[in-house]
Amino acid sequence: MRMTESEAWERVGAARHAVLGTLHPDRGVDLVPVVFAIEEDHTLFIPIDTVKTKSSTRLQRLDNLRNDPRCTLLVEAYDDDWSRLWWVRINGKGAEASAADAERFVPLLADRYPQYADPASVVGGVVVRPVDVTGWAAA
Repeated sequence: MRMTESEAWERVGAARHAVLGTLHPDRGVDLVPVVFAIEEDHTLFIPIDTVKTKSSTRLQRLDNLRNDPRCTLLVEAYDDDWSRLWWVRINGKGAEASAADAERFVPLLADRYPQYADPASVVGGVVVRPVDVTGWAAA
């Protein structure tokens, strides 16, 4: 059954992870699992950090968003009891975060994930401004 917008945002706020989809100019949709922080106005921040090993902090998702800012964040819960399934899809406009954005979101990240207790672990990020949100729940 379709969720109300407020129920969808409530589930997003309680979720621990999501999948970010951006558009690569050649191969199409690029999907990557992410963590995020969310402000009261539903602006989302996806960190680029030094916590998880990566070859570079210049990530493909940043190039993708520069070419086309449209993106989707999918938050979902799977359970073998299918009466507990749900998903929320946030379509938005994404952009590389400014230093001020990153600084503003670090405390929100640290509240959600202890790995971000050291503010220096966040070296950038993506800001997603929602355009619309839809959701579905089995029950």
